[in-house]
Amino acid sequence: MVFAARDTTLQRDVAIKILNEEYSKDEVRMQQFEHEALITAGISHPHIVRVYTVGQTAGVYFIAMEMVPGENLEQRIAKEGAVKEDELLPIASEIIAGLDAAHDAGLIHRDVKPGNILFDAAGHVKIVDFGLALVTQGGKAKADEIWATPYYVPPEALDGIEEDFRSDIYALGATLYHAFSGQPPISSETKSTREVRKAKENIPPLAKVAPWLKPETCYLVDKAMAINPEDRFSSYAEMEQACEDAYQVTQGNGASEPIHSKERARRRGASHKGLISLIATSAVVLALLVIAGYMVIQKKSATPDEAPVLGATEEPVEQPEVSDDGEYSPEVAAKVSSMFRSSHAFLEEKKYDEAKDVFIQLMRDPDVQEPAATWAGVEAVIATWLSGNPGDASSAIGQVRQHMQQREISNDSEMGRLVHRLGSLQSIKNPEVKENTMEVVHLMAVALKNWEMGAWQDAVPLFKRIVQMPFAEGSPLSVYPEISKRYLADYRRLRPMFDQSEPTSIEQARARLDELKQALGELQTRGRAKFHIRVWQIRLMVHIREMREQAEREGIEKNKAPRYTEVMPKFRELVAKAHFAKASELLQDVRINEHAVEERDAYVYLTDSASAFLGGLEEVIPDQGVALEVTDLEGKVYQEILGSKPGGLRLKGENGEVFLPWGKLQPDSVLLIHQKAFRQTLGTLEGQLRTEQAVCYAWLTGLLDKAKRAASVLSEVNGNFEKQWEATMKALHHDA
Repeated sequence: MVFAARDTTLQRDVAIKILNEEYSKDEVRMQQFEHEALITAGISHPHIVRVYTVGQTAGVYFIAMEMVPGENLEQRIAKEGAVKEDELLPIASEIIAGLDAAHDAGLIHRDVKPGNILFDAAGHVKIVDFGLALVTQGGKAKADEIWATPYYVPPEALDGIEEDFRSDIYALGATLYHAFSGQPPISSETKSTREVRKAKENIPPLAKVAPWLKPETCYLVDKAMAINPEDRFSSYAEMEQACEDAYQVTQGNGASEPIHSKERARRRGASHKGLISLIATSAVVLALLVIAGYMVIQKKSATPDEAPVLGATEEPVEQPEVSDDGEYSPEVAAKVSSMFRSSHAFLEEKKYDEAKDVFIQLMRDPDVQEPAATWAGVEAVIATWLSGNPGDASSAIGQVRQHMQQREISNDSEMGRLVHRLGSLQSIKNPEVKENTMEVVHLMAVALKNWEMGAWQDAVPLFKRIVQMPFAEGSPLSVYPEISKRYLADYRRLRPMFDQSEPTSIEQARARLDELKQALGELQTRGRAKFHIRVWQIRLMVHIREMREQAEREGIEKNKAPRYTEVMPKFRELVAKAHFAKASELLQDVRINEHAVEERDAYVYLTDSASAFLGGLEEVIPDQGVALEVTDLEGKVYQEILGSKPGGLRLKGENGEVFLPWGKLQPDSVLLIHQKAFRQTLGTLEGQLRTEQAVCYAWLTGLLDKAKRAASVLSEVNGNFEKQWEATMKALHHDA
């Protein structure tokens, strides 16, 4: 029992915790009470309640401690429901600091729960009730009894095995789970220890019960609540960093208000009748677009010349959802809103495949009404163009068409005409764009289609138009002006090259190749821009070959060029280092006997293709890297690719970033990256081309059997490749 009292000597309010008379006769309880007093008194930290003194009077044991005037976290959850994300994360940080101090003192609390998290007058955390705490030996301790609260107790405590500070981390994670979602991690109907232990293994991820939360926040809680202690945070410092990362995200993008908050429920109740009548009108479209994360264009009549702001409204907009029966479903609203938010976040992070997958899920989700569902499909098409895979774009357009048929959307509607034109073989010169919420998505889809078709004169004005569109801060659609800026930057970089005349000398052509190589490394977009550079590079190499042949015919430089047989050792050295472009160039500037021309041309074909193969990998590896195992020639394994740069990969090493050129990597690892990076099939020309390049790379790097098997499969669907491969192998005196 705890009583409020007054210390008349020091003139301060104190809390007096006493052991009741019945427990005072229980030796175990009495020892536990003394234990708590000594433990708490031995810790001095601003987020742990201070113990002033302990004693016994008239046979009653007591602890005099700091008076904490505020409520506890349990009371706050009861009052508010789910606690707001940006308010709870700083609280979590203070709890972490307090538990870390206890850990430094050699203690684990063993009963972290909302009721033991108090708030002082300034709103800061005070952790109380170390009655179940254990003094650790070697960082671990084992309790004789399980008295902790079932909702929050860690699995290892229920199993009767040793606990350490990670047990407190679990209990804190469970406490935060309750506070963030407004509901405890397991049902209150779970009674027995066996039932509680089993329930611990079936706790849904936080994102499932609180989908309005940021992914970083869900990671913080889910990792803390891992069943296996080894999978939890390895230190309080690591957990604090995760907490800080989550908080920074809420400050950058704003924290969503919990669906289960009491204030929000009050507003929902007050406006429910209005919502039901609202959904019977065309305004349901507007409501659904708000759910989807798309913002409303608000035109301000007070200043007619002022541009409309996308994503701004005069008053905070509620986020209703409409199910098939017209009922309001906040949980569905939160799910859909979270998915739309994450899909645009993926676009911003250049994770285009992930964005496309989420957009497709939204399009197919029966909870997403029209036209939001079909707009999600259009954004899936946008994501495929951004990734530089036009074959995937055609497939995505087909999926959108199928969806529209299922939803019975007319081909004569604005959406129907847009999707038809996106799939046509002509550029779109005059897009039929209505001035509404989704104007920017419509324009972006058309601009990218024109760009990927090479109709830059039709794409650039649309990108410029998108850049000029104003958006409110935090609008998910604001990602499109930023993407448009990248396309315009690439246009400015490449536009002068369109008007260049053919070089008149081999030296001039080689200088042009160097310029193109530099431009390739500076491009900010994938797809058509890089395709143009590849085409120009191939044309220049062909032009160099033609000029050299002409020079040989005319006897010019005939005696200056080295012999073919003389450069072959250098050629093999360059191939071994995966310097395929240099190897190809070396063979094209030689004196050669007529009987060796076919062999030389075969090597040029192989090295040109292998060079394009590695260039394609450098382009497709995302800027943020990818978790993929890579092995070097010495057998050392790297667990993560941090990115690429011309000539190789940036890998995560033991002591930080390491750059390894392609020639230092095992060819099998490189081919695995290719398989993971490109999901095209032999049913597309792009898939056949990339497979051809991979075959040539495999052959040059010594994987002859693998190259021949892949070449045999490709030959069955591509007759031109079959002829080229047979001629190449014949020239090199190998069986095809």
